[in-house]
Amino acid sequence: MQRFISTALMVAIFGGGGWMFFKGLHLEDIKQIIVTGQSSDSGAPMVGTSPVSNSPSWNPPPGATIKIASFNIQVFGDAKAEKPYVIDTICQIISNFDIVAIQEIRTQDDYFIQKFVQRLNHLSGRQYDFRVGPRLGNTRSTEQYAFIFDANRIEVHPQYVYTIRDPDNLLHREPMVGFFATRVSDLNQRFTFMLVNVHTDPDVAKEEMDALAQVYSVVRRQPIGADQQTEDDIIILGDFNTKVPSAPSGSFGRSSRPLKPDDLAGLGRITDIYPVIQNQPTNVVKSYLHDNILFHRPSTAEFTGRGGVYDIQSRHGLSLEQVKQISDHLPVWAEFSVTEAGLSNRVASGAAVGAR
Repeated sequence: MQRFISTALMVAIFGGGGWMFFKGLHLEDIKQIIVTGQSSDSGAPMVGTSPVSNSPSWNPPPGATIKIASFNIQVFGDAKAEKPYVIDTICQIISNFDIVAIQEIRTQDDYFIQKFVQRLNHLSGRQYDFRVGPRLGNTRSTEQYAFIFDANRIEVHPQYVYTIRDPDNLLHREPMVGFFATRVSDLNQRFTFMLVNVHTDPDVAKEEMDALAQVYSVVRRQPIGADQQTEDDIIILGDFNTKVPSAPSGSFGRSSRPLKPDDLAGLGRITDIYPVIQNQPTNVVKSYLHDNILFHRPSTAEFTGRGGVYDIQSRHGLSLEQVKQISDHLPVWAEFSVTEAGLSNRVASGAAVGAR
């Protein structure tokens, strides 16, 4: 795997007021690794088998945790922007979380996410910031990823937000990666983490999850900053298109089963990989488990044990047809401590994320 780290290649990274380039990660060797069977635009602002317990592993005081979420907002673009009640409901949903990975942004408006975040801040009273990636896809219908985060609680490393290059076209939409840290008074104790935002092609989801397993390993081994330490809290989240038959608790007469490691293909073969969503539907009609949040459970001891699927219909008192105007997916989320825990080889030790 060291070959991935030492290869100096260009990846697109957003920084300041526009796009710049930074030496980073590459998928050039992933095809060979998979074949041999090894496991384990413009200058616009871009800036298992058991359920997760509903009870926390510990009882943190107020403000001691953050909620990380993923939301595939189906065709998030101009048509939704023309419906104020849809946009406002999306704002209300996102305001429940401290950082959200967004998939399926489809618009030619380079300022779309900036305008959305302005509306979000107006309605929520919070101070959200954002980073958005380039348009991606193998067809004319391209999509963007974004990270939207509460800047009062979380900060982003300006040099470590990037899109992985994939010259062999193993992935329809290359993942967007971001390095974040919580804002706490003791910088030595802040929780630092990498988010890998993904949206697989449903036609080749398992093949893409094989490739994503290698992406996960590469990001986990990426040297960060002048001290060249690595980050062990790698959280890969998004729409995996696992299509596991799933039904709400108490439903009868419907096919349903828990998520199995094989459903995640190569990702499921990573030792101690933990899916937060294991037996809940994540689509609006509540028939399939597609979306998830994955991380290495022994390393990411900051996970409190809380997580789940955000039910838009019940939380906002909407009809199913109203929810379908928002998205065909439901947000998934997980809660983490704002301070570091567990292993000692952490980027957080002795450094502020913004100072690297």
